[in-house]
Amino acid sequence: MKKTTLLLMLMLCSMPSWSFTPESGLYWNSDEPGSGYNFEIQDNFFFGVFYVYDDLGLPYWYTTSGFIDGNAFFEGDLYISEDGPCLACDWQPATTFDSGLGKVRIDFLTETTATMELLGQQIFIERFNFFLGNELDKMRGEWQVVMDASEYTDGNPFYGDVLVFEQSERIQGVDMVTGCRAESTVYYVTCTDDARFYNSMAAIYDPVNERLEIVVDDDDDHWLLYVVYTGTRQFDGAAYYYEKGTDPLVDIENGYLTRGFRSASKSFIDSGVGPNKKTPATNQSAPRSVGLPHVHGQSGNKSSKSENSTSNRELLENYLLQQVARKKAAQP
Repeated sequence: MKKTTLLLMLMLCSMPSWSFTPESGLYWNSDEPGSGYNFEIQDNFFFGVFYVYDDLGLPYWYTTSGFIDGNAFFEGDLYISEDGPCLACDWQPATTFDSGLGKVRIDFLTETTATMELLGQQIFIERFNFFLGNELDKMRGEWQVVMDASEYTDGNPFYGDVLVFEQSERIQGVDMVTGCRAESTVYYVTCTDDARFYNSMAAIYDPVNERLEIVVDDDDDHWLLYVVYTGTRQFDGAAYYYEKGTDPLVDIENGYLTRGFRSASKSFIDSGVGPNKKTPATNQSAPRSVGLPHVHGQSGNKSSKSENSTSNRELLENYLLQQVARKKAAQP
């Protein structure tokens, strides 16, 4: 209620142009602590529980349910539940009835943000981040990635990647989260050890466009760039596969549509304990290039660019090149 129309307009203008999937979870408005909205989304069915209070300040439950319209819009009636059992008391059925308060409308802007309209008020809500930290810290852990190349090749329509974000750190005055490409989804051998010293992947968060830019040192000749909008357990965006020494055309029409999902926790990456349990390390070959079809995404030599066009991507590339040189210098 305290969020201004300007903020909502900025959020809408910064929305990604590609599809995203709203996340289930506990949402809140940071200006209204003490109230919460729990959303469960299964397929395209939506169920919401509102933890709020009545006019006397007594806690009240409201619920709503129905099907999502399109990708990310829900509208439904509000119901009240009362006269249910107390905590650890003998169970008795609650009474549920239409509240008469009209419709609630929820329009998801990203995976984890939405505007909610009810009783003539518009509220900005976001998924509550209990533990994961800021936009870089929350990426720590293992992520499995799928890239859609079906529009550009008659061969394999989908390509996969496994990224392990090990640590967030400040490098040469720039905040990054760094890591490596995993050797396997079953085993970890050198990836996490190397990531603590020599990174083959690094990412910067762009607060202006509200997106994460990830560069992977794919092989001796290629970079792989991910430009993604992140939730707490998934991300959506595009991938760009391009030769070192050139610039990718970072545009949705030139990128491979990409989805990523958190597949192991940071606690497991660090200690082997916690979601998701995997097999202890064993001998495993080093990760290979993803080898995406070489059909687009390049605009020519870097020398054609103006001197003041340095980007997050170039900072990441330069950092990773330094890591390659550092690792080679450390080898006997």
